[in-house]
Amino acid sequence: MRRVRILLAAVVILVLSSCSSLTQMMNSGAEAPMWYPDGRSIRGTVCFVAYGWGGSPVVSRDAAYNDLLDQISEYLGYDVAGRYYRELSANQSIAEIALEIDSTFTSTSMEGVSHYYLMAYAEQPVIDQMRSQERIVQARMEDEVAHLCASSLQYYKDNNDVEAINELLRAIQIAARYDIDGDGHSPEELLAKATGYLEDIRIRLSREHGEDATVSVRVERDRGLLSPPVVGAPVEASFTIHTHEDRMETYSVPFVTGDDGRFVFEEYYPVMTQSGTVVFSIDIDDAIDEAAKETGEAFFAQFRQLAGSIRTGFDYSIETTMSEGDVLVIMDEYDEDGQILESTWARDAFVGYFAREGIDMDVASARDEGFSSSIGDLVSGYSQYDRVIWSSVGLSEVEVQPEGYTVYVAEGYTMMLDPRTSQIVNLDEITRSVAWGTDRDECLESLFSRYGLTVAVNMTPYLD
Repeated sequence: MRRVRILLAAVVILVLSSCSSLTQMMNSGAEAPMWYPDGRSIRGTVCFVAYGWGGSPVVSRDAAYNDLLDQISEYLGYDVAGRYYRELSANQSIAEIALEIDSTFTSTSMEGVSHYYLMAYAEQPVIDQMRSQERIVQARMEDEVAHLCASSLQYYKDNNDVEAINELLRAIQIAARYDIDGDGHSPEELLAKATGYLEDIRIRLSREHGEDATVSVRVERDRGLLSPPVVGAPVEASFTIHTHEDRMETYSVPFVTGDDGRFVFEEYYPVMTQSGTVVFSIDIDDAIDEAAKETGEAFFAQFRQLAGSIRTGFDYSIETTMSEGDVLVIMDEYDEDGQILESTWARDAFVGYFAREGIDMDVASARDEGFSSSIGDLVSGYSQYDRVIWSSVGLSEVEVQPEGYTVYVAEGYTMMLDPRTSQIVNLDEITRSVAWGTDRDECLESLFSRYGLTVAVNMTPYLD
């Protein structure tokens, strides 16, 4: 068997008055064993000789252990110091590589410096198997899991509970992929730790103002009166919106808590329904989904259910200054020749949109080619209204396609007027809608209705 040449792990410079090198220290009275530094060859084993020095026997022994672990790490091709130190110091052996400390030797120099030498043997077939590429990757993944666990603990100490959980979910994904199960790093043990963190998280609401959909949201770790804030927590706010297509859909917006564990939700979204419930929940679904790719969904069933239960709702009913009879809508439709149509599809869609929000409107027709020529009449004749909404929408030139269907495009502009001050509150200069098909009436109904809904959504912020 090839003799393993042992190199010192570090060059030490002692600041001593009588010596500046290992040779000088040894010459000053420190003894070394006969097997230092070359060790002894035993067939079927790999011999390691390590050395450490310090101000006491405990310090020098610890330095020798670290020197040994550095040499083993160099031999294997990856770092093992963090993995094996406790086992080595407690048992004088490392079971996974079949290594045992065979001999030790201590001495003290005339300057009082303690020196510690050790010789250890590992079974060559076992330790060489640990040098395989597969084992190197496995060891690195074990180190990565250990790193993620340490990172998770630090995040938890910093009150960033959700990121602490995310680190553990990443560790679970790696542990499941590489069958890691030692040192408390099995997927089951990691999940238990993540569950402990998760079940303490609460979402609290304060300063609730339902009339304008404003609320302060705080995420905290449930510890009774001394519940610390959870910083950097991703929270999803979900609520119902009234879409351009006149449908009610659930819409979600992400938030992140600040250093005080809080954020303020406000009615930022004009298409929110006038009344409803905002649901706040912890947003960790993506991290669970990624980990579940390795473990299977059943592994996370209870954990996902727990995560889904951390939520709270905020009921709101936005007060509007508009009520029945306060708004007049004038919305006329024109064909491609500029002739006014008898249809009221756009106006019906516009008025219907707001009716579902609890805002009723009066309707009329200008029967005029332009707004400027009738604005005077509107101001003088409709001064009882808070707002007059005037819109004119007409067909562009109709295009017949080779496939046999026709494309219809509508373009229009809309003004919102305060008749009491003669001021234009809002101007929506151009709104377009498109429809196509073989039945003209069906296409025009779809076209103008879509136009009316689009204008309604655009005008929503000015009717609160």
